[in-house]
Amino acid sequence: MPVAAHVLVILTLLGDGQLSAAFVNTDDRAACEQRSAAIGAVLKRGAAEVQQMRCVASPLRFTRFSHADAATAPRHAYRMLLGDAALALSPVEDVDQCRRRSGDADRPDGVEIHCVTATQQPLPDGDR
Repeated sequence: MPVAAHVLVILTLLGDGQLSAAFVNTDDRAACEQRSAAIGAVLKRGAAEVQQMRCVASPLRFTRFSHADAATAPRHAYRMLLGDAALALSPVEDVDQCRRRSGDADRPDGVEIHCVTATQQPLPDGDR
């Protein structure tokens, strides 16, 4: 049985109150948990307001996160569904629009809805 790729999802609170998402591509759960521990330690030392870090089995792959460009890179707004075995992103015009439209009616059990911004984007299927 093939080992499922995992994505480390990191949610941090920005100074303006927005929730920021960062994504780390990993080959499997063990690699994801190792990256989570290492990145979590760095974020803690940097006093980042980490709201959540979670490893999720997912076929999604993301562009690389660049610390050098993080402050100036364009931010993309998404409505994100996040659960233990669920990760889905839908682009939205802005976070406020997302919040207005994000009711619980279409939320599957065990899945959280977050309105986030990110400097990263999902890669097209062919680039995964």
